[in-house]
Amino acid sequence: MWENITSEKCESYIERHFGQKGKRLSGEPSKPAITISRAEGAGGLTVSSELASYLRAKIPDHEEWTIFDQMLVAKVLEVFNLKGRVGEYMKEEHKGTISDAVEEFIGLHPNTWTLVERTNATILRLAQIGNCILVGRGANMVTRDLPNVFHVRLVGSFERRVERAREVFGYDLKAATNYIKKKDQGRKRYLKDNFDADIDDALLYDIVINTDRVRYEEAARMIGDEVIRRFDLATPAKVAMSTISQAVF
Repeated sequence: MWENITSEKCESYIERHFGQKGKRLSGEPSKPAITISRAEGAGGLTVSSELASYLRAKIPDHEEWTIFDQMLVAKVLEVFNLKGRVGEYMKEEHKGTISDAVEEFIGLHPNTWTLVERTNATILRLAQIGNCILVGRGANMVTRDLPNVFHVRLVGSFERRVERAREVFGYDLKAATNYIKKKDQGRKRYLKDNFDADIDDALLYDIVINTDRVRYEEAARMIGDEVIRRFDLATPAKVAMSTISQAVF
């Protein structure tokens, strides 16, 4: 189901575009990128994986598409040369506490705002390269001024998403309900706190899909077909966009 979301694929992508020393190879044109904002339980990772497979099959002459989700946290940790608990502070539902402030002060982890800034820079850098699917973490807001990025929002009814959480995680009704509420609140707060934006504002996206009514495979096809059309990817060896200046960490 999520076979396209692996650390190996992310590492391969970084090596292709940044070389052995971690610096972007010069002369590369920016290619299309996709951001996917998702309500928890609306199939964000499944649709992303299906989308990568669809694009690979539909336009085989183009580079394979790479999905970045939790892997973004790993890349941020690599920049900081840190390990362990720092990943907890980059979760969209994380909210700062007094203990966070104390740990920041004594140097146990970078402050949350710095991590957000680093994550944003990473998202921007990946989007400028393209051929990637960026899931969550306000990627649509970070890349909103880039002409080579297509923005997607996946939604679904609260009831269906709770049902999905029960199916996937084996939760009872109460646990699944609390889980979905917590995720929804966290993601909404993340966008509001960091970008002063409402995650449910349909105008932030190129397309909004209700996965109650549209199957995951069909959602992936709809997104893929529009990306191919918009960026004229059906033409072999088509350069989708001109080179965009690199982001600086």
